[in-house]
Amino acid sequence: MLRTTFAAGLVGFTALAFAVSAPQPAAADTDFIRIATAGSGGNYYRLGGGLAAIYNDVLDGSQASIQATGGSVENLDLLADQEVEVAYLTGSVGQQAFTNTGRFQDRPQGRYDGLRAIATVYPNPQWFIAIDDDITSLRDLEGKRVSVGTQGGAGENWWRSIMDHLGWTYADIKPEFTVHQAAIDQVRNRQIDAIIWPDAPGSASIQQVADTGFGRVLDLDADVIEKMTTDSLDYAYTVPASANPFGETPIQTFASPITFATHSGMSDDMVYALVKAMFENKERLIGVHPLAEYMTLENATSGLPFPLHPGAERFYREMGVL
Repeated sequence: MLRTTFAAGLVGFTALAFAVSAPQPAAADTDFIRIATAGSGGNYYRLGGGLAAIYNDVLDGSQASIQATGGSVENLDLLADQEVEVAYLTGSVGQQAFTNTGRFQDRPQGRYDGLRAIATVYPNPQWFIAIDDDITSLRDLEGKRVSVGTQGGAGENWWRSIMDHLGWTYADIKPEFTVHQAAIDQVRNRQIDAIIWPDAPGSASIQQVADTGFGRVLDLDADVIEKMTTDSLDYAYTVPASANPFGETPIQTFASPITFATHSGMSDDMVYALVKAMFENKERLIGVHPLAEYMTLENATSGLPFPLHPGAERFYREMGVL
């Protein structure tokens, strides 16, 4: 955790004379809380901005800010290198990093040993949206222009696993590494044939895709759901009809728990203060993004990809959920 020291500037001769003659005040220390999110405008970014405002208001001596990133994989690297204090990330991707499996199997052993969890905050289902009328299954994406999410993000990590299951490589599709506004513009301009990336129920991005008037949301192939939920934190998930902006039917897919995480270099007292402020100001966070409704004490410690930080564990024990 970074710390900095600052002194208030003094203006004018009288103030300067006083400063010379009077005892100097003790230096004030500021705890910097850098929150790694993802692309600007996405769910992580909006929630992180709301959380930073809360921390700045209620935690004395702290200065919180958000950092736009490439998503989960980059956030895991930033945490491992202790270049940020906290981050949002996809649980199953975090599990791969902590266990040196999946796309992390060639990374240095032990690099991610210091990852620590603070809370599970909401479910993140995979969306499969077809713009081309000929697409009825994932297997119809061969040769198509497909938005697969930003490179290194959770969505692209999932897509790589799906391609491995299908026996494909990127040579089998025409990938577009876009998400959110960029992908929405591609749909509106008919520049892509399909979208395959995760986003939360009620997401503004998914709603905006539906508002273009193009596209149909489809169930994922059953064998893909089984593949993605075997030996993983990912789980079969039904998007309720009420959260389907394309129609009035539920959607069969899979989801991953989104984790709010930190690293072992953070003090117990600081992490305790962070998680306490987050839950005590939940209603304010809901005002920033309705996704915060999913953040509950009952679910906070379920589906974690790596150990709880002791500071978070102390809070949950005090609240009677551990």
